[in-house]
Amino acid sequence: MERTQIGGNRILIILLILIISMSLSACAVGNDPENSFSASDVPDKHPGSDSADTQTVTDLTVEDVPTLVPDVLKLREKKYEDIPFLETQEQLSEYALWNLLYGRTEFECRLSWVLSYNVSSVALERACEEAMSYYLFSSYKGWDMYTEDDGNPDSVYGKVKLVYDAPEFDLEARLGAFRYVMKNPPPEGGFSDYDEEREYARKIHDYVACKVTYDPMGYDPELLIGMTRYDDLQEAYNVLGENQNTAVCAGYARAFALICQYAGINCAWVLGNETEESSHAWNVIYPCDGSEPVLVDVTWDDGLSFDIVGQTDVDYSYFYIPLSSDDEHEADENMAGFIQYINEAARG
Repeated sequence: MERTQIGGNRILIILLILIISMSLSACAVGNDPENSFSASDVPDKHPGSDSADTQTVTDLTVEDVPTLVPDVLKLREKKYEDIPFLETQEQLSEYALWNLLYGRTEFECRLSWVLSYNVSSVALERACEEAMSYYLFSSYKGWDMYTEDDGNPDSVYGKVKLVYDAPEFDLEARLGAFRYVMKNPPPEGGFSDYDEEREYARKIHDYVACKVTYDPMGYDPELLIGMTRYDDLQEAYNVLGENQNTAVCAGYARAFALICQYAGINCAWVLGNETEESSHAWNVIYPCDGSEPVLVDVTWDDGLSFDIVGQTDVDYSYFYIPLSSDDEHEADENMAGFIQYINEAARG
């Protein structure tokens, strides 16, 4: 009997050790940034910042946010010359996005004469606009965005310098997205199952729709004239920032895309339905299994439900709709073309 009792205690101790070890392992996985960025490269953290795995999610601060934004297309793997020669608008827009994904808001290039539109900055402006489909922070004012004939018979010199209005707001938005993904880690190694990825995207959709309400300002575009993009509620910050509870469509779409990208979901921001009086914004997701892209419109789904802060009722009429089946969303032709181009390039 004595030997049996001792053996039982030994087994109990071993089981307790195993349980504690498994608990510690689970905590480490849940808070490891590598697991939160498993479908894309893990950006470097700010020098000197503490590792997030020693903190709870609520303890995370802007110092814990990875230095670089997510790169779901792995565009940072591309190599360019210091001042590359670019012949097409798609190449120029891709180069602009490549720089922004590295955090560079000032860059130079050489443009073909055809692309420069007789030494005009139009192509540079369009490149920055199209790059915002994946780089989701648009509250900048162009500064030194110009082309110049410097005597080269084959090309024109171009330079872009973007000065952001309030980068600290964008960093706060990134913190909000980062916290969400740390609290709800995607599968280790990234998404490979369509239904699993769709379910994760649905939870992000619900989170954004429940966190904010649509601001009536969006129904009267004249009210937006002269405002900064934060004041007119166009940015991800207006959804994900502390104490932010109203936004318009661009804010909804940028916030949704930002969380998706931190989770490794290939999600773009899309502008469209443009008239002289108004426009709209939504999202396009390229599923992990390589199937056809789908449309998500959190704004309209929020408007179709009982829309109050903290609501739990959310509509799904515009969630994961095949692009070919939806006639109510007409994307800007240039932006849609660039998104298609860059995804075809990424998929080889």
